[in-house]
Amino acid sequence: MKKKGLVLIIIILILVLGLGVYIVLSNNKDIKPNPEDTVGNTAGNLNNGGTFCEADGKIYFANPYDENTLYKMNSDLTDITKLSGAAIGCLNCAGDYLYYYQKNSSAASSLGFVVHVSGIYRSDLSGNHVLCLDKSDCENLVLLGNNVYYTKAVDGMMTLCLHKISTSKKNPQMLTDFLLNPVNVSGTKLYYNGTQTDHYLYAYDTATDTSSLVAQHDMWFPVLDGGYVYFLDLSANYALSRLSLSDGSVTVLANERVECFNVSNGFIYYQTNDPETAGLYRMRTDGSDPALVSSGIYRNINIAGGYVFFQSFQTDIPQFMCPVGSTSVSNFDDAKAAAMKNMK
Repeated sequence: MKKKGLVLIIIILILVLGLGVYIVLSNNKDIKPNPEDTVGNTAGNLNNGGTFCEADGKIYFANPYDENTLYKMNSDLTDITKLSGAAIGCLNCAGDYLYYYQKNSSAASSLGFVVHVSGIYRSDLSGNHVLCLDKSDCENLVLLGNNVYYTKAVDGMMTLCLHKISTSKKNPQMLTDFLLNPVNVSGTKLYYNGTQTDHYLYAYDTATDTSSLVAQHDMWFPVLDGGYVYFLDLSANYALSRLSLSDGSVTVLANERVECFNVSNGFIYYQTNDPETAGLYRMRTDGSDPALVSSGIYRNINIAGGYVFFQSFQTDIPQFMCPVGSTSVSNFDDAKAAAMKNMK
């Protein structure tokens, strides 16, 4: 009897192993290619954690009321549905897939031992058929065409370096030996501020793997929008400024020191950090019509579905929101209700 039991256990283990190999091979096969100019999310969102991403009438987001796990909803904020139990960020979406950074540092496996689950993942739009593209911690991530560009640490190096891997988990490459935030995409180029000898604006051409100088102005978090580059101006104490790509002129839009911002539909939402006047503000992209949205210190300014979503600096909840162009703030109570429903 003992021998028969041992044989049965071996057979079961072989079947489980075979199923695991089949799942890995199935997920790792080539997928339907994206158009080469496909971009997975906006630079403004990705510079603010990438907690929201909009595509094809759907919004995918990290629900702070449920430990930042993956949810989706319609662009009108209806039909909120949980997709995954993983805490996520750096959300990108294209075609039939989501790409994101999974934040969990560890989790218990079905066999009772702890496994490392942080990394860059791909799933289908329902949160299923999950494939780990790179089991590494990552700071910045963007989908361009059929490759994921991201920054990660490399053994023996003191900085995060730019890497890429195909959406089918093929051809992993290290592209730079210095920090290059890849989220600001236009055509085949990644626009970024320098991090070595200066902070000028550069463009990294993904077609040739070469960089070129665009503008000699020290900046941080550049965001391209409508022929302009919006950025934190290092030469003006991190004031919010914009550079014209047509003539190279620079205009300061907000003189206060700014921590973060996002641009959408002719408006900029930005956080100032002056101790006496700190708050989330809104202005038009030419600097006109500035207005206070909410006093205090906020972060993770994401825009999707015609709404601005943001959070307090000290806590993930409540999730605040307001219509783009507006200063009328409310709590995202529907996301809270959806989370509470899933916790029952």
